[in-house]
Amino acid sequence: MKLLFVSALLFWCILDHGASGVDIDGVSVKEGDSVTLHTDVKTKQQEKIRWYFNDTRIAQINGDHHKICTDVQCNEGTERFRDRLKLDHQTGSLTIMNINTTDAGVYKLLISTSSMDSEKSFSVTVHEVPDVERDKMKRKSAKEGESVTLDSDVVKNPNDLKVWYFNETRIAQISGDLIDICTDVQCDKGTERFRDRLKLDHQTGSLTITNINTTDSGLYELQINSSRFSIIKTYSVSVTAVPDSAAAAAVAVSAVVVVLLVAAAGVIYYHHRRSIQARKNGKKTLQDQDQEIGEEESSLIEAEASQMVAADRKSLDQTQTPQMSFPGEESTVHAKTQSTGADGEESTVHAKTPLTGTDREKSTIHSNTPSTGTDREESTIHAKAPSTGTDREESTIHAKIPATGTDREKSTVHSKTPSTGTDREKSTVQAKTLSTGTYREESTIHAKTPSTGTDREKSTVHSKTPSTGTDKEKSTIQAKSPSTGTDREKSTIHSKTPSTGTDREESNVHCKAPSTGTDREKSTVHSKTPSTGTYREKSTVQAKSPSTGTDRVESTVHTKAPSMGTDRDESTIHAKNPSAGTDREKSTVHSKTPSTGADVEESTVQAKTPSMGTDREKSTVQAKTPSTGTDREKSTVHAKTPSTGTDRKKSTIHAKIASTGTDREESTVHAKTPSTGTDREKSTVHAKTPSTGVAKGARVNQTETKRIK
Repeated sequence: MKLLFVSALLFWCILDHGASGVDIDGVSVKEGDSVTLHTDVKTKQQEKIRWYFNDTRIAQINGDHHKICTDVQCNEGTERFRDRLKLDHQTGSLTIMNINTTDAGVYKLLISTSSMDSEKSFSVTVHEVPDVERDKMKRKSAKEGESVTLDSDVVKNPNDLKVWYFNETRIAQISGDLIDICTDVQCDKGTERFRDRLKLDHQTGSLTITNINTTDSGLYELQINSSRFSIIKTYSVSVTAVPDSAAAAAVAVSAVVVVLLVAAAGVIYYHHRRSIQARKNGKKTLQDQDQEIGEEESSLIEAEASQMVAADRKSLDQTQTPQMSFPGEESTVHAKTQSTGADGEESTVHAKTPLTGTDREKSTIHSNTPSTGTDREESTIHAKAPSTGTDREESTIHAKIPATGTDREKSTVHSKTPSTGTDREKSTVQAKTLSTGTYREESTIHAKTPSTGTDREKSTVHSKTPSTGTDKEKSTIQAKSPSTGTDREKSTIHSKTPSTGTDREESNVHCKAPSTGTDREKSTVHSKTPSTGTYREKSTVQAKSPSTGTDRVESTVHTKAPSMGTDRDESTIHAKNPSAGTDREKSTVHSKTPSTGADVEESTVQAKTPSMGTDREKSTVQAKTPSTGTDREKSTVHAKTPSTGTDRKKSTIHAKIASTGTDREESTVHAKTPSTGTDREKSTVHAKTPSTGVAKGARVNQTETKRIK
């Protein structure tokens, strides 16, 4: 029973702390939120706290505050966060404000004291949120008397405490287990602003403000607190006042007075013009003039009445429903061309919304051409939102060509947000070809953020060909960061071919860092073939460092063939160091064959050093064969030294045969020295056979001196 308890305790420890012994906490947030990673300590004089992001130091604080730094202050050239990091001087906790997708990764915390060191890790995941959706979540607009709901957008957790603030004053609070709940005056006495108009959702923690008024406009903040981290979400609420009936009536009366004055001025001006014209031509009698004047006055009165009604209606509409858009403008042009048979239609809808300041225009062009069978539709939506400064344009082109069977659609979304300076464009091309059955989709996302200087482009091409069954996807991500000068490109190609069963993936990562001069490229090819059972993976890493002049290439090939049972691993490392003149290459081949039980490993190291003129090669072959019980190792070292002219080669063979118990070692040393004419060879053979008890040793020394002519 005691043993069972200990085993269970050990198993729990592994699950709780990970196999490596380092705590790892995961937190998931959305773009634009802020997150705080807690240290759970109080800083003292002897403590040193350091934060790392993907193994790069980004923040540090000592207990005595002698050393405090964040981001570029810690490491020049690593200005990734640009004043978005904040350190708590009491606890050392780290806050990342206005987080984005490039901030996702592993954050490591190191706490050092005189007696011990501790380490914690946080895995931060950031979900990308489109600008339009983020603005809809963060900015709320309403009229007086309406209700507004601020969504927490977080999965319920019994250990979390959610606290709502309005202009930095706590107004609501709820815990995951519903033990700690309060709203308005219950949270802080003397802050009875909302007077029973706040409602908390006990499932999600979302906050609803009922019967809202203009004094409720402002900044709302939600803090989601747990023992290891905190998430902060902000919301901006804007409330528009609704004019009362007296004000609406005053506006209507003013409009009527203005219309009457304009009408009266028109009548006087018209009579004046008529009298002048009559005096000039003298053709009309006074009776005719009186009759015409009467008819004109009657028509003017009717016009004045209709204008008064229209003014009253417009005034009433504007005062009672200020949230409505101005009447939209819709225009349609339809044209047919007999010669080509083309039938074209162009439609435009234009609308403005005064409350939000949004200016939206949608344009659609639809055309049919019977001669080619082409059916083409082009749609464009352009929207501007002055409140957020966002300028967004969405364009879609859809074309069908029956002759080739092609069905093609291209969609482009372009948005600019002046507040962050982000310029983002997403383009998607989707095409189908009935004749070959090919389905192809190409997607490109291009984003620029002037605040960080980042220029990022992601391109994805997906194609399917039913005739061959091939399913291929190619993805490319290219990012530039002017602040650090880094230029990074990642390319991935994934393809499947059902006919052969091959599953192949090729990955390439290329990174340049001008600050250090490093140029690094990593390439990986992974393939599986079910028909033969072959599994193959090839990985290559190439790095250049101009500062040191180092050029290093590391290549690994791993192959498994179940049909033969062979498992083979080949590794090569090639490094050049111009400063020292060293050129070194290490090659290792390891193979296992279960059918014969053979386990063979061959290793070769070759190095050249021009400064000394040395050319050295070391080769080792180790083989095990369980069927015969043989364990054999052969080692060869070959070295040339031009300065002395020495050419030396040492070879060693060590073999064990379990069946007979024989242990045999053979060693040979061969050396030539042209300067003295010496040619020397030493050979040793040592063998033991426990079954017979024989121990045999033989040594041969042979030295030959030749006179060099």
